[in-house]
Amino acid sequence: MISVLIPIFNTSVFELVSEIHTQLLQQKVDFEIICIDDASTVFYNENTTITALKNVYFYQENKNLGRSKIRNVLAQKAAYNWLLFLDSDVFPKAKNFIKSYLDFLTQNTKIKVYCGGIAYKKEQPLKSKKLRWVYGIKREEITVAKRVENPYAYFFGANFLIHKSVFNTCKFDETLVKYGFEDVLFVNLLAQHKVPLLQVNNNVYHLGIEDNAIFIEKTKQAIENLVQLYCKKAFTGARIVKILSVYEKITYVKMVWFFSVMYKVLNRLMVFNLNSGYPSLAIFDLYKLSYFCFLIQKKTISRT
Repeated sequence: MISVLIPIFNTSVFELVSEIHTQLLQQKVDFEIICIDDASTVFYNENTTITALKNVYFYQENKNLGRSKIRNVLAQKAAYNWLLFLDSDVFPKAKNFIKSYLDFLTQNTKIKVYCGGIAYKKEQPLKSKKLRWVYGIKREEITVAKRVENPYAYFFGANFLIHKSVFNTCKFDETLVKYGFEDVLFVNLLAQHKVPLLQVNNNVYHLGIEDNAIFIEKTKQAIENLVQLYCKKAFTGARIVKILSVYEKITYVKMVWFFSVMYKVLNRLMVFNLNSGYPSLAIFDLYKLSYFCFLIQKKTISRT
């Protein structure tokens, strides 16, 4: 019936797997939970204990495969047709999380992809983690009413259910090794194949709130991925990446050079932004755009 697939990297999954396992047992359906540790350096011994639970399987990779390939490997190991992908740092918001997904399957037999959504706990974290928390609240915790208006734009790989027949056609792009935009490229592929995607109200809490410095570094890796994808013209069909839309506008008015030069200024401004009580996402957006332009200009100069 359903395979729950959880990629692990330096995260304890015992509580998540235990909760999902309990909910699956309550529904009396055929299931399996498959976890693959992607060459983590911590929590290995703790995570191996999940195999004491019925129909729970744990594997370890000796070499890090990356966020895309590890998900493809998980799908290959799955025995059932419905694949529920969950990130290792999430936790179901509701006790009927599994039941809700199963109910959607009986109500919408033509839909092959469901996106449950992301939520954040409202207790404010330490200032050192505030940027990631604010970003999550403002940019990822989206009401289902808004998500259904543009379902492809609000796809989050941390919590989605997909039929194996669709996944076998639309897999994650394994050329992306660094963090970032693998979800966007994946959902862009779904859009190209005109696969119906239903946004539903079945949130998980995102618990893995990184320190500001780590989040910024991961954001830069994501922008580097985006430059790579843009140069390869990987995004066709539905335009779902806002930064590319803005970039095309400033290209039209010949202002790319300006934002490229502004990268160093915004890099310093981000330090003050992080020290504020509530980091500005507008400054963060400009920082990302300027880094994108800086990398594009760098590529352009290297070709001349």
